[in-house]
This record gives sequence, structure tokens and C-alpha cells, in this order.
Amino acid sequence: MRPLVFAAWFLLSIHTSYSQAPMKVVLAGDSTVATVTQAPKDRPDLAGRGQMLGEFLPDARVINHARSGTSTKSFRTLGLWDRVLKEKGEWVLIQFGHNDQPGKGPERETDAATSYRENLRGFVGEVRAGGGKPVLITSVARRVYADGRMTSTLGPYVEAVQSVGKELKVPVIDLHRASFALFQQMGEKFCQLYAPSETDRTHFSHEGARMMARLVAEGLLREVPELRHQVRLMPPPPAGLPFEVKLTTLSQGYDGKTCWVHPRAGAIPGRTPSVVLTMQKLLLTGSDVFYALNDTRSDDLGTTWSPITEHAKTLGRRQEPDGTIVAACDFTPKWHAKSGKLLGIGHTVLYRDDKVVENRKREASYAVYDDKSRTWSAWATLKMPDEPKFFNAGAGCVQRFDLENGDILLPIYFKAKEDKFYRVTVLRCSFDGTTLRFIEQGSEVTLESGRGVYEPSLTRCAGRFYLTLRNDTAGYVCTSDDGLHFGPIKPWQFDDGSELGNYNTQQHWITHGDDLYLVYTRKGAHNDHVFRHRAPLFMARVDPSTLKVKRDSECILVPERGARLGNFAVTEVSGNETWVTVAEWMQTWSPNIVLPTNNAFGADNSAYAARILWKP
Repeated sequence: MRPLVFAAWFLLSIHTSYSQAPMKVVLAGDSTVATVTQAPKDRPDLAGRGQMLGEFLPDARVINHARSGTSTKSFRTLGLWDRVLKEKGEWVLIQFGHNDQPGKGPERETDAATSYRENLRGFVGEVRAGGGKPVLITSVARRVYADGRMTSTLGPYVEAVQSVGKELKVPVIDLHRASFALFQQMGEKFCQLYAPSETDRTHFSHEGARMMARLVAEGLLREVPELRHQVRLMPPPPAGLPFEVKLTTLSQGYDGKTCWVHPRAGAIPGRTPSVVLTMQKLLLTGSDVFYALNDTRSDDLGTTWSPITEHAKTLGRRQEPDGTIVAACDFTPKWHAKSGKLLGIGHTVLYRDDKVVENRKREASYAVYDDKSRTWSAWATLKMPDEPKFFNAGAGCVQRFDLENGDILLPIYFKAKEDKFYRVTVLRCSFDGTTLRFIEQGSEVTLESGRGVYEPSLTRCAGRFYLTLRNDTAGYVCTSDDGLHFGPIKPWQFDDGSELGNYNTQQHWITHGDDLYLVYTRKGAHNDHVFRHRAPLFMARVDPSTLKVKRDSECILVPERGARLGNFAVTEVSGNETWVTVAEWMQTWSPNIVLPTNNAFGADNSAYAARILWKP
């Protein structure tokens, strides 16, 4: 069900509602739902999720009658339920429980096994009698931890809501489960972001209230099919874009132990291009612990895919005489027109006891695809000049550019064994269909900050070369006339002068004609819960004269579901179609590093292809 919901989220979010008159959605609930019109001085950021729900139902009229401190009992005795019924809403969303619990006083408390259920049944029956449709919502979890683990006393009330929903055939959104899973995963310290004060574990800041509203909106997508056309989980794309995006799922599902990473595709030209996509498994309990490369192939532009095939003999791990394990990773295939071969390039990584060897030798690795046998050559390494500075020199996660004469401009990042900072350079290499050979090195791009600059990506647009650079605190860009010698670097910015917000991850290029685009992730998109803000995945046009990203052209290629979307790649499938491929990477911050299979947003290690279809 989750993948269908995700597809609905993406497709419905890029279309306006077909409803002519605003649909009326009425809310009944307690303080976690109520609109805060005047926040108290000790909690100036206090908000309820009900006041945020309209963002996700932009074509509906959301009317919020929730009141702080109310229960299923007091909401009626205070006359608030009568107000809800008088609204004659098409839909009524009902959430109570916190103030029904024991200890809240005889005016409010109810018994989860008896009176609470009877009150819910009464609400449901009266909404239906008035021609409306009820939706029950379980109570949001309180952010209460014991020894680092979430706890809850709301269980009997949650079970009661689910039971009444099943009995009366009413949709139930399990906000308690989703919020509990989110708070457990993110941990007590992070969840202070969602609190209106240091001591309030029940109510929410504006950001926290928005997140709870999002969880409710996602619940509407799953549980209330009639409302799917009303829900919008992300902003629509700007008007007038010269392309449309079709998001497809290539694979999905994981076991909580390993996950697919680095899905990157190469296109073999033809009347209908064939797409070969490689990816590899990651050990979730380790750090960058990769296994053999696998591939899958589509000969119908992604409509169908061959079974995922492991190439352990040619693209797998190798054991060195001293017991060290060497693997090829961060691998990107791309068609090499001059030789008529699909050439994949990445780099090596060394392990001992499934841990990355620090300060290790690294080499650019490559392999060649045989289209007839659908196999790969055994990965080999690029022979570099015997210089100390190339002790750690890799081409993982980079974007190369092939010249018309067949030479390859391959950006790499490198450092000597004793160096602190990575540097970037572009190599000019030859490739004869079998062997990749070093010819020359371009200028060196440096930055003495963090780990330096690394994971570069190169393209050419309108006769000029453009290079992106990863740094721990920001993404950078520079330009060149020949693809080898580059000018000074500058941090990425929007065209309004504000920082792009990309940091500690890659950016890649898309070109179409003389138009230059950047694909990236960034902070500032209500995505603080995502590791290093690496989701959603954005695309925007770049002004070549200023090297700034045009904010009004930004659109989302792949929405986020709580998992990062790093380590993506761009594939030029044809003149009419460009793909961006990426997978949900199922690791996050310590101490709860592994995203569980029952996570709050339904992330399931899906691998995606965002197909960018260029308009004539």
C-alpha cells in the first residue's frame, strides 16, 4: 500500500484539485489540534496541528473547533460539539484522548473500555446523521522518554479508537503510531525542535505542529481514498517549466539489515535506448560497508526491468594477501560514444572486519559492460602517476564528461597520506573500449576547510565547463574554458543572494541545449528530520553568467519520506529524456542509526528514477 500512496502523493501534488467549490473539513480535538491565536509568553512558538493542516489541503476549507483541555466528554458539555455539527462539513476529523485519561478530573476523564468508546460512537453517528463523513485519529504521542526510549500511557485509548473505527467502518489515522515512531527514531534531544519549551512534552512548536499535520495528511492519503485528490504534500512545480517529471519506482522493500544504495544508470543508444542500472547493498550496522555491484536492465524505458543480478565474480569484493578486503563502490556507468561501450567508473574502498580502513590507499576503478552477454569485465584500477599526492585518489560519485574525440574528462578528488584536505582535479584520460588510461592532469582546486573539496561533477554547456564540489559546510562551483584548468571557487547561492543550503553531499548537472540545471539537496525545506537534509531531491536552473541558482525555477524531483536521498546520478537517456536515479538510504543519526521497517513515513529503501521528459 505504501508505494501506491507515495505515487499518489507525488502525482496529486503536481496537479490542482478538480473540486469547484471548497470542500469543508471540520476539526474536533484537544490542544494538540487547536489553533493558537495568542501564544503564552513562556511558549511563544506554541501551535496546534489543526492550524497547519490547511497547507496540506490547499483546496479545502479547514475549520478548526478544537479546544485546549477538552476530552470526548467536556467537548460536548461545553457546547463545542454542537458547533462542529452546525458547520455541516463534508468531513469531520476527530482526535481526543489526552484529557480523557485518569487524573484529568470528573468533568473530563472517561474510561477507555466504556465511556470513551461510547462518546466516539456518538460522534460518528451524529456526523453521519448530518450527512458528513467522520475520520477518527488516535492521540498524538507525548515526547516522554525513559532511558532513551519512548514511553506511552495512551495505549488503551489508541486501541479504543481503532476498535470503534473497525466496528463502525470509519477510517482511522493512527497518528499515535506514526508520531511515536518518529519521536523514537529521532530521539529526545532532536525532538526539542518540535517542543514549544524545554519542559513541554505534549504540545508543539510551529515546526512540530506542521510535522503532525503532515502525518495526518499522509494518513488521509492512506486511509481515505476519497480525499486523495485534495492532499498536497509538497509545493507544485513552477509554471512554464520546459519539462515534466514522471517518477517511477525501480525496486522497493528491505529487511532492516542491508539496503540498496548508489542506483546509477547508463543508457545504450538505440531506437529505444536500453538502460543498465547498477547498485549495491550496504550493511546497515556499518559505515559505508558495501558488497558486490548488481545490475538490472530495461529495454522499454523503465516500464519493465530484468531481475536484479549480482556480479560477484567481476564486480565483487577481493581479498588481499594481508586479509584486507577491497571493494569497488560509488560506481557510475555512462555510454562512451567513441568506443561504443558502456563504461562504469567508481573507486575502491578497503575493509578489515567490515570496517573501513582509515587513511587508506584509494584508486579509481572501472569496468566495461558487454551488451551481448549482459556481463561486466572484472573491475580494474586506473594507473596514476607515481606521486605521493595520489595516495588516496578516487572517482566515486563523480560526473564525467566525454569529449568528441573520445577522451574522457574525469574529475577526481585526492590527497597524500599525510594530507588533511582533499583536493580536486580533472584528468584527461583515453579509453579504447577495454582500458582506461591517464593522459594528463588539470589544475588543482583546493579549500582548506572541513575535509577539503571532493566528489566533483563536471559538465559542458554552451561551450563552457562547469564543476561542482562537495564540502562539509557548503557546495561550491567553478568554471573553465577547457575542462582542465579552473578559476576560483564560489559557494552556491540562490539568485536572491541567499545561500543554497546544500552541504556535505553531492550536486550533479543536467544540461539541455544551452540550458544548465543543478540537481541537489538542501536545508530549509522542513527537512531537519532528514540526515544532513539530504531529501527531498531538487532541480533548478542555473544562470551561467552569475553561477547562481534561480529560485523561481526550483522543483522537487523526488519527495522525502524521512530517509536521505544522497548518492544519486544523472543519465542522459536520449535527447528527449533525462533520468535522475536515487534510493532511500536507510541510515540516519546515532544512536538509532538504522531506520526501522515500520518508520513514521513509510520509507522502504525504494529506488527511484525521476524521468525528466523534455517538452518540444
